[in-house]
Amino acid sequence: MKFIDQEIAHIMRVMVPSLLTEGAIPILTFEYWHKRLSNLLDTAQLSHAQFRTIDSLMTQLERLQAHAAA
Repeated sequence: MKFIDQEIAHIMRVMVPSLLTEGAIPILTFEYWHKRLSNLLDTAQLSHAQFRTIDSLMTQLERLQAHAAA
């Protein structure tokens, strides 16, 4: 498995649980995840499938952030 695939798989596993904690403060912030996903988009030669997965994670992150703000 390529490094980029490992990064995507890791983010898929831990992003949502780190944001949806029992307390009011997430373990890792929305800004942290946004930066991490943006860095993947900016620095990697992505396949179409990788790009779509990262884009989907960004959309999920934005929805969670909007829900948290409400």
